[in-house]
Parts: sequence; C-alpha cells; structure tokens
Amino acid sequence: MNCFLWKVVALLPPFTVGKRLCKGPAPGLPEKEVFMTEIMRKESNLNTLEGRNFTELIPEFLIAIDHGWSSIKTPSIIFENGITELQTMPATKDNLLEFRGRKYVIGQGRMGKQETKTENENYYLLTLAAIAKELRERTEAKAVKVNLAVGVPLTLYGKEKKEFRNYLRSNEKVSFHYEGVRYVVHFGKVRVFAQCHAAIANRMEGMDRLTAVDCGSWTLDIMSVVNKVPVLDECHTYQQGLITAIDRIQKECIAKYGKEVPEYIINEVIETGDTNAIAKNKESIMATINAGLKRYALEVEAKLRELKIDFDFTNVVYVGGGAGVMRRFGSCTGENVRYVTDVRANALGYQYLAQNLEV
Repeated sequence: MNCFLWKVVALLPPFTVGKRLCKGPAPGLPEKEVFMTEIMRKESNLNTLEGRNFTELIPEFLIAIDHGWSSIKTPSIIFENGITELQTMPATKDNLLEFRGRKYVIGQGRMGKQETKTENENYYLLTLAAIAKELRERTEAKAVKVNLAVGVPLTLYGKEKKEFRNYLRSNEKVSFHYEGVRYVVHFGKVRVFAQCHAAIANRMEGMDRLTAVDCGSWTLDIMSVVNKVPVLDECHTYQQGLITAIDRIQKECIAKYGKEVPEYIINEVIETGDTNAIAKNKESIMATINAGLKRYALEVEAKLRELKIDFDFTNVVYVGGGAGVMRRFGSCTGENVRYVTDVRANALGYQYLAQNLEV
C-alpha cells in the first residue's frame, strides 16, 4: 500500500479500518453493508479524486435566502434569527443545529442587531439551518450541492456584495446535523442581489417608473426605478425600520399599563391585525398598538415627501414586513399605490433573478 493510502487509512474511523479502499465487494461482507460503506466513504470525501466525481452525481439545488435582521426567509419557510449556544444536549432536538462540535438552538427569538452580517458566524449558522429546512421541504437527499441566491441592501451593494459572497462561500463543503439529521452540503455558486429591487423584480409590469419602499425590521430602504433599473442616486437607506415603532409601543405600554407588551404580540398585530394573546385591557392595549403603527406609517410617508416623492404622480410599491402597516394606516392611497405583503418577497425575488439572469 502506497504512502497516500496509508494516510487515508489513518483518517478512517475505527470501525472502517481494515475494510478495502478499492471498489467492489469486500470478502465476507453482506452486499448491503458494502453499499453503505461505499456511500459513507464518498460522503466523507476522504478520497479527493472520488469526492470530486461524487459531487457530479449528487442532486443540485438552488436555495434563495433572505438574511433578515429579525427573521430568515426562504421561498418555503420563515423562522426567527435567534441563536443560543448550548453546553449540553437538550431534551429535544427540535431546532437543534450541531456544527463543528458545538450545539445551537436556532430560531427562538430575535438576534440583537449587528453592525454587519459577516462580523461573526451567526448568519453562517442561520444559513445552514435555512438550507436544512428548505431541503426537508424538497427532497429526501442528505448529501447535496447547493447554489445560493442571497441579497444585501442596494445602497451597500458595491461594498458588501463580495464580502457576503466570500463569507457564505468560505467552505466548499460542510457537514452538520440539524434536528438529528446529518447533511453534507457542497457549495456551488453564490449569487448576491440587491434587496428591495429583488422583491419587485417580477412585479413591475405596466410601471416604467416607480418608487419601491422596503419597510424592514431595522432599516427603511427607498429605491427609485426607471425602466426596471434602480437609479442609484435616488436610493436611500435609513435606520427607521419597524423595530423603532415596536420599541416605542412597548415603552408607551409600560407607561400606561405598567407592563411591557411582548414583541411577538405586536408582530402578530402587524401581520394579522389582531391577537388573542391579550388577557386584560385588550381594547385599550390594541388602541395603543394601532396608534403606534399609524404613527410609523405617517413617518414613512413624511420621509418620502422629504425626498420630493409626490404620491399624485408616482407609482409607489411598499414591500417588507411593514407593507401591511402601510396598507392599514397609510394616508396616501390610490391605484398607483401597491403593497407586497408577503414577507418572503425578497427571497422569492432572489430565486426569480437567479433563475432568469446570468450574474
């Protein structure tokens, strides 16, 4: 046996040492066991040459992910972006991500605001969880090749595009467990698009000019589009997302009722217009929440007027989590004002652009 094969044998787990490294049945092994040993060896990618051949045989998927400041969205699923590292194994494997010897619960609550999404491994871990969740919706395969379609704010596109792509593509192959299931993911292309523009990419029929307003969790993005192309000089990002309104509502409820209304209840009102989770003073608390949301809608409209956007002569399309707030409480309405209330709009847009554009 040559030096290379001895090194491979040294890397094999104890139970595989002594098994043949060449193709074909090993003497005395049942056919099923031989097959499973071959699959595990190929998934582990111990033999570099055969590992490359194996990636050509495994199924390939395009997965679009919107890495939000409050939640993670794909075309199929939505989950909160909270991450909690665990020191011991929990009682249940629900939402459990195991990666490089560490354990995390994913999706319980909202992560604190970061300066960038690449400053630590949080959004990488969330990406792995999103891939696992999306694969579970589409296939029984556990060893796959994944091409990603993601986004960054348009105003930061030139600055963050390459950095975010390199961050997500930092490993060509990863192995991890999600909810007790092992996944082996070989990364292919990572395409990075502009948020907000992606959300309306397939919704601009009949509108040569428009202003897209993305009311996100932490930011308010305003983008002018002419002939389906963003006008960079007329694109703006403000720290005026829905969380600013939620914080004000919570503080007002403390002052009035002596209790802070949980964020998830306010989010439920934002999404559905009502909630069954308020046991006392519901009418008064709902009035406070709705008044706070109306104040936010009027502030967004005021920001648009500061940018000299005239609602009488401009097509305005609201997207993001705040689109429903603008539809319910905005004072500027008409046939030229539209609302994309599906919070997965950016993820769906990334998928659409990746399937229809070569970038």
